Formats: sequence, C-alpha cells, structure tokens
Amino acid sequence: MKTTNILIPSDFTLPSLNIIPALAERFPEQRFNISFVHFLQLSDSISDLLLLSRRSREYKLISTEFYNECTVLKSQFEEQIEHINPDFFYGNTVAVFKNYLEAKDIELIALLQNHTYATLTTNSFDPTILMQRSGYRTITLKPWVASQTTVAAELEAEAELLQV
Repeated sequence: MKTTNILIPSDFTLPSLNIIPALAERFPEQRFNISFVHFLQLSDSISDLLLLSRRSREYKLISTEFYNECTVLKSQFEEQIEHINPDFFYGNTVAVFKNYLEAKDIELIALLQNHTYATLTTNSFDPTILMQRSGYRTITLKPWVASQTTVAAELEAEAELLQV
C-alpha cells in the first residue's frame, strides 16, 4: 500500500487533530505521513534570518498535550498512520510554498472545515490563499466528533467495570 504525504495547516491546538479520524474514515485503505504545518512570514530582522536554519523556538509553542494526542492518534490508527510531524513553513509566496511541497513530497493538502487558525506569533498568517494559488490537490473535511451516544456508552461501560 502506497503512503500518501499530507500537509495539514495547523495552529497546534487539540481541535485541529480532529481531522485525523476524518481522514482515516474518508480513506480507509490508505496509509499516511501527516505534517501539521504552521505558516510564518519571514522576519525582516537580519539576525532572525541568519539564525533561521537553527530555529527551535517555534517548536516550544507546541504544547505537550498536542504531542501526546498525536501519539494517541498514531497508535489508534496505526494501520493507516506512519508518521505525524509538526513543522513550520517560512515564507509567503506561492513559489516558495510549491518548493516546500515538492521537497516534502506532499500529494494532498487537507483542511478542517470551519476551523479558525490561531496565530502563534506575530509572524503567523492564514495560509488559505497560498494553498489555493498553489494548485495542489486540496480536500476539506468535517471535523470528527465522537457522537453523544458513543461517549455515553463508553462512560456507562467504564462505570460497569469500576463496579466489578
């Protein structure tokens, strides 16, 4: 089975991870390498530009809860997910974005329907127009949410186990 490399724009919040079950449900026979990417404009500061290749301060903006939930989802969908990686894209032109997509061998951009992306820094920006102009295959998925009955049934089963 061929592995598809997918880019998912992200603000690294837990609700943005609701796209993974939706992807798994939409493409049940497919394997994925998923890159959650936050978009940043390049800084005007010469010192920021010189140290760009050694940048790690943005990764500190990703919460431990996000990493933990990625691990849980990877194990939950282990048949379909090979890798989940957070990443940052630096730039704001279509040409640079296309180079990034080609370098990462991205085949599909997946968007979460009605998700408003939070800015992590003053250089963060909404990537929607950039993605549209890139010409890459894009899919918009409804966020997966556990149904009320499923959650109630799980809580009921857990209560029964605790009684035993």
